[in-house]
Amino acid sequence: MTFYEFISKEPGVIKPFELFGTSHIFALISVILFITILTKLSNRSETIHKYYKRFLLFILPIQEILVRLWICFYQDFDLESMFSLHLCSMAIIFCTIILVKYNQSLFEIIYFWGLGGATQALLTPDISAYGFPHFRFFQVFLSHGLIIATIIYFIFVENKRIRKGSLKRILITTNIYAAFVFVVNMIFKTNYLFIGHKPETPSLIDMLGPWPFYIIWLEVLMVIMFGLLYIPVLYAEKHAAKEELEASI
Repeated sequence: MTFYEFISKEPGVIKPFELFGTSHIFALISVILFITILTKLSNRSETIHKYYKRFLLFILPIQEILVRLWICFYQDFDLESMFSLHLCSMAIIFCTIILVKYNQSLFEIIYFWGLGGATQALLTPDISAYGFPHFRFFQVFLSHGLIIATIIYFIFVENKRIRKGSLKRILITTNIYAAFVFVVNMIFKTNYLFIGHKPETPSLIDMLGPWPFYIIWLEVLMVIMFGLLYIPVLYAEKHAAKEELEASI
């Protein structure tokens, strides 16, 4: 396989991506093993902890820059090609920021945006024409895997926690952000968050009805997804309260 085939917009040799095919399953297992092993090693070794954090800080923005360059190379140099306001892209930016200087509010945003969006992207990646071993195949699993890795790192290595009431705050924040993106879409004729119309390629949104009704269903799914992600927070609060009560007896 040539380098041109590796980065080609329309690969001729590389087979299309197969949902839950061998390469997809292998990629998911690799992401899980990477996160599990590096998290455990970071808890055992301060040196590995330090270099793992530096690795996340370096690779997260680099891979985002590379994919922006790849998109711009094959498309017009418009705003949507050069910069993304989708939740996972913003999660990458926020991950990079808190790896430099921790911020609790940003961590809570990436917890919900990152886990909610990145998990879905790993299970149903939008790379129909780009199977293994295309650049986009590696980039999609790397970028979304690193978002989850960063969240897991802060929870299990640096012992950060999601605050009580964060579900309400993130729902309000996300809707305010969506309103901002809607205005941006109107001004620049973009389609961030797919508010303006459905994705050009087949996606789960196709099952939610026509515009604008699918936006209502996306809101419902967001509430359900964020609610599920908040369950471990409630469990942790209940467990901490129980331990505190037992310690006081």
